[in-house]
Parts: sequence; structure tokens; C-alpha cells
Amino acid sequence: MIFPADLRIERSNLRTVVRLTGEIDLSNAGVLRRTIAESISNQVIELVVDLGDVRYLDSAGIAMLFDLSRRLAEREQRLVVVVPSGSLIRRSLDASGWPPKFPMVESLGEATE
Repeated sequence: MIFPADLRIERSNLRTVVRLTGEIDLSNAGVLRRTIAESISNQVIELVVDLGDVRYLDSAGIAMLFDLSRRLAEREQRLVVVVPSGSLIRRSLDASGWPPKFPMVESLGEATE
């Protein structure tokens, strides 16, 4: 069974929070990347991407996150990824060489403190 991804965006003056659920793969990673990138204004200091409810993330999803991290770094904006430490997604990001300057945290509360 295929579970499409759902994307919810919450904006404040200095932070944008993107909550993703479902599955992120080749079929939707490009659209998700564009939607997220277009949601970030130059005034935003931080993007928080919550992957806590993502059930599947393939290499296209990982590439999407790396692309976002590069774009934000170029604009001197911060990226925080929310992903539980025991999850397969966390292990995949660790194995992919996720840049340590973009923290991975356990919960959305931790990311927005």
C-alpha cells in the first residue's frame, strides 16, 4: 500500500516549521522540495523539518533534505531536522553523511525551544 506524503507548513516571523507525514520517495520528493523551498522567505532564520511521522524515506527524500540544507547554508539560514534517534530514517541520514552543522533533534518541542 502506498501512503502519499502530507505537508503542513507553519510560519512565524523568524521560523518556518514543515511537518511531513507518510512516505517520501522519488514520486513526490521533487514537489515537496519545491514547495518547502518556496515557503522560506529571506527573513526566516530557521527551517524546522519534522520527519517524526514519516514512515518511509528513500534516497530521493534524502537528496531533497541535502538540497534544502545547501540552499539554506547559502542564505545563512539554519536547518533543524526532527527525527527520533531510534528510527530507520535517522540511521539512513547518519549513514548518508548528514552534515553535523544541521542538527537532528528528537522532538518538535526540542527544535523550537
